[in-house]
Amino acid sequence: MPANPRFRRAGAPPRAGLSRAPAVGARAADAIERRNASTLRIVLGFMAVYQPLVLLGAFQAQAGYVPAPAAVVLSAVNTLVVVACLLAARRGHFRSAAWVFIATTLGMLAYSHLRWGLSVQVGSQLTQICPVLVAGLLLGHRALWASTAATALVIVMGAWWEAARFFFDPIMGRQVFGMALITLIGLLSIAVILDRTVAAQRESAIALRRRNDRLARVRDLLQLEMQEGERSREQLVHAQKMEVVGRLASGVAHDFNHLLSLVVGYAQRGQRSDDPEQMRQALLGAEAAARRATAVTRRLLDFSRHEATQLTVFDARRALAGMESMLRQLFHPGVVLELEAGVAGQAPLPVRFDRAQLELIVLTLASNADQAMPGGGRFRLSLHEEPAAKAADAHGWVLIEAADTGTGMDARTLARCFEPFFTTKPSGVGTGLGLAVARNLVEASGGGLEAESAPGRGSTFRIRLPRCAATG
Repeated sequence: MPANPRFRRAGAPPRAGLSRAPAVGARAADAIERRNASTLRIVLGFMAVYQPLVLLGAFQAQAGYVPAPAAVVLSAVNTLVVVACLLAARRGHFRSAAWVFIATTLGMLAYSHLRWGLSVQVGSQLTQICPVLVAGLLLGHRALWASTAATALVIVMGAWWEAARFFFDPIMGRQVFGMALITLIGLLSIAVILDRTVAAQRESAIALRRRNDRLARVRDLLQLEMQEGERSREQLVHAQKMEVVGRLASGVAHDFNHLLSLVVGYAQRGQRSDDPEQMRQALLGAEAAARRATAVTRRLLDFSRHEATQLTVFDARRALAGMESMLRQLFHPGVVLELEAGVAGQAPLPVRFDRAQLELIVLTLASNADQAMPGGGRFRLSLHEEPAAKAADAHGWVLIEAADTGTGMDARTLARCFEPFFTTKPSGVGTGLGLAVARNLVEASGGGLEAESAPGRGSTFRIRLPRCAATG
């Protein structure tokens, strides 16, 4: 049972032994106090039963044996005091009950040793001494050794009184002092074992508490790093969006200027005509052109908005088909776009992913393909359904292929194309994060991103996403 923490003056050095532990909070001190009080009640309960049982056993062992009246009175008084201490401990007076028990037991041990000598006490000495040491241990380091010293003094007094009776018998005197020496050694051994055992437990508890504190700090640091990593990934995704939006801007500006020219043309036609029907048709044409311009700008603004990841279940066919206008704006006029989404009459291919991130990945692949075909070429974006290869993949896979007829990549570039910050573009043109971010996003959803390329034969990127049961 750990020793009860004791108060000391502010700034005073910590005590040695059991009290070396740093001061604990009020709740921890109360918990230790309750555990010590419970242990003391067990000890007092044992001693309250032990004394009557000793006398009863003595009566039954020898027929006609009558113990000395002083022994009966001493046992009765000791039992009453122990019962009173037990009641006091149950009412919360733990320390007072422990001190009264130690003082009373030591006093009665001193009386019995001085009256009947040391030899008579040997049979029941261990049972009388151990509860005293345990009670002292519950009170603290100093109380334990004070109880040990007082018990040793009682043993020495009993040995001295008994040796004085055999003053003229050296052999008996040596036997008495030998018995006293053995008893003292046993007493000291018990005290040291109790002291060091509880001290080791206290040190282990302190070490465990410090280790738990370190683990808690490491856990907090890991949580902070995870949060920082999540924020960094969101920033990278947004930065990649901005890079793609920059390339889209020229195509959007061209289409927007064309739509504005249509609006101006319809307006001028309406101004030159006096026919109400022609004026109405001109207004309808201007309105249609303005709606198309609004749709283009809204789509670009929605794509470039900085929002957190939102996983939803959507049809990959419709998502790719809806990107056709953005893809045509991205490529320069010499590139032919082939989109094989197959929306009409085809079964939906639901996936669970962030739709804006999927658009970002496709636009990143298209932007890279456009730069790999400066003299023109062909870009094919197709969608396929793959059956499940394992029982765990119950719904199969959705495969998105992006193939171009550009310059392609050699084996070294192909092996490193997904590495962060690796780029073959001139300085200030690319960040080297597009493919790395794309692969990270796809793998986080349980899919994969692969590349196949050869110099002069173009490149093919395959996005494989798990297929869901149904669209949301």
